[in-house]
Amino acid sequence: MESWYLVTCKPRQEERAATNLLNQGIEVFYPKLTTEKLVKGRRTIKQSALFPNYLFVCLESQNGNFSAVKNTRGIGGFVSYGASYQLVSEHIMNLLQNERSHTTESKIPKTGDVVSIINESFNNIQAIYKEPDGDMRSILLINLLNQKIEMSVDNKEIVAEKKHSY
Repeated sequence: MESWYLVTCKPRQEERAATNLLNQGIEVFYPKLTTEKLVKGRRTIKQSALFPNYLFVCLESQNGNFSAVKNTRGIGGFVSYGASYQLVSEHIMNLLQNERSHTTESKIPKTGDVVSIINESFNNIQAIYKEPDGDMRSILLINLLNQKIEMSVDNKEIVAEKKHSY
């Protein structure tokens, strides 16, 4: 019977370890997190390990090649409790693998998008997204007293409404 085990990787070597295990014919699950950041005013998309320094491997409980996994480049060893290796339940693996298949839409609006501001001062006021203002804030155009005014707002206070083209 095959079971999923948790293994540690050497720092920042998850990709290397996963590739080496796959080359040996060992099933590996390496969940990645896609993040979008602003670097020097530009959006960059980066993938990183959801669980840094950890991989999931699927092996036969009785006849699995545990020594091959332990001796693979990039692997630190199995996570164990006492004398037994840590098993990961099938339920948890299914949840993680199903979550990976869902794609999430970027939370940072694009220029021209209509957004709502949700803070104490401007609750439910509609604005037009103009541009990022660092990593945590954005510049919006709001219509205040029949004038378009630029203001910088924390990204947590912005909710995208619908696409608006100008």
